[in-house]
Amino acid sequence: MGKTIIKVDKVFLETSVFIRYFTADDEKKFKDCVKLIEVIENGKFRSYTSNIVIFETIFVLTRIYGFSKKEVLEGIKRILGLRNMTLIEASNTKEAIKLFEKYSIKYPDCLIATQVPTGVKLVSYDTDFSKIKTVSAATPADLIN
Repeated sequence: MGKTIIKVDKVFLETSVFIRYFTADDEKKFKDCVKLIEVIENGKFRSYTSNIVIFETIFVLTRIYGFSKKEVLEGIKRILGLRNMTLIEASNTKEAIKLFEKYSIKYPDCLIATQVPTGVKLVSYDTDFSKIKTVSAATPADLIN
């Protein structure tokens, strides 16, 4: 008797997902992010994020939302502790500059776009990623509904 193979989808979690999750400043988005994190923890999605996403998350939470360093570090450790989380540390600066030249989007988003592995869905509330043809983007709600 053969084993059933379950396809695991791969998702790259971008800064905006973590900001909505940690701040709960938008109830619907917060609930969708909580559900997505639960789905990841249950093994349905293999998750990725990057050092640039971690940097942006720390910056936004401490500088804009006023969270303490201790609170932010606890959150970052939770992110990095997600089931099957892979942290991508390499980016392609030359490619990011090309994207920045071509599209009207923030440079850090261009760097993040170069970090998303082929075949991995970028999960974000930032609609700028939809401008980049090489990136397949979705919101948490798109994935859990």
